[in-house]
Amino acid sequence: MVINSLSLSSGDINVLEIDNHNYLNTSVNIKDLQNIIENNWYVPRFRIFVLYHDETVSYEIPQDDIVVGGSYSENYQNGQRRSLSFSLYNDDGKYNPNINIFWAGTRLRLDVGLELNSGDVIWVKKGVFVIDQINPIQQSGNNLVQISANDKFGLFENKTGTLEDTYEIPEGSEIEQIISGILLSDMGNGQSFDTRKFIYHSSFKGKKTQVIISKSAGETFGSILLELATQLSAEIFYNSEGMLNIIPTDEVSLDNNKPLLYHYDIEEGDVDSLGFNFNMNEIVNRVIVIGVSKTGGVCKAIAVNDDVSSPLCYQRIGYRTGSIINDSNITTNYLAEERAAYELRRTLIMQSATNINVNINPLLSVNNLISLTGEFFELKQERFLIQGISFSLDYSNIMSISLSNIKNLPGIM
Repeated sequence: MVINSLSLSSGDINVLEIDNHNYLNTSVNIKDLQNIIENNWYVPRFRIFVLYHDETVSYEIPQDDIVVGGSYSENYQNGQRRSLSFSLYNDDGKYNPNINIFWAGTRLRLDVGLELNSGDVIWVKKGVFVIDQINPIQQSGNNLVQISANDKFGLFENKTGTLEDTYEIPEGSEIEQIISGILLSDMGNGQSFDTRKFIYHSSFKGKKTQVIISKSAGETFGSILLELATQLSAEIFYNSEGMLNIIPTDEVSLDNNKPLLYHYDIEEGDVDSLGFNFNMNEIVNRVIVIGVSKTGGVCKAIAVNDDVSSPLCYQRIGYRTGSIINDSNITTNYLAEERAAYELRRTLIMQSATNINVNINPLLSVNNLISLTGEFFELKQERFLIQGISFSLDYSNIMSISLSNIKNLPGIM
């Protein structure tokens, strides 16, 4: 087995494993893989592993036991990003949920593969998941078990992450230590939420909380993690390796500087269809953020799309203001400015999306760029940001992608 990795500008990572029947002298590089995808020289493959609590592999679920037609989705947002669902044949009852198999807290890993003409398979990890729902079904001719799972951030937002008492973090507490403490907290069964090393950007080293964070009983660890990310001006999510990632918003929002992961030509049949939905009443090109300084004053920032090359800029269509954001975690004008710019970009991404279907491409991940060329809409290597990805675990070789043209995003990003 040969392993390669590719760091993405979104802060995520693509990890490639190459299984082969004959030894390879060198690993397949990214350009080779792009050529394979472009020429459709592969058959899509999928595999699902059951993991121990430390996320080492317990066993792979046999391919013959997995019903064709499960699904994977990935959406660009803080917190939970990835979800997985699939069904298993269960005629002999071996997958009936019990404390020894597929019980509360069971962790899974999904890999997406490209089987080449040579028989080699290039595998790409797509995340670590925790089962949140199991439905055994007895029916005529086929007994099944349906399973759905979300990435590990759900552990902190669901019942497992509920606070039993008031939880308070004093002002001036070191944020890295707080996050580490939450991840290593006992879930009540002698096991921690997450023992994996988390990725904490070097610019955050030594950063401390700027205000008291106080949560009541019944709230969640997830809400604390999201507030800590707000104070850092960071995105927080689990990457494809199943590691918590905390990365500056200004770094992952530099869309104009991101490399392209792939190019699609509509005239060449790379895309089945392309359409745009313009909901004029939902357009937002101005965001206002209000916080509270430590002295009790008001912190305020306004971010506008003032890029005259953007069709959504205020110079063309006037101000379209979103809901005012009030957040006590914003304690300086600088933090308010960062939050306003980030929220404006996020809003524009969500409200200017289009959907396309392409061949399955495991290199693609949200908050990264692809380009499109097509004569009808006068697109010439136009760059689009990936907002969402979904595909079925079958052999249809179809991936749905939600995109936003980065021309709709403010030039300051």
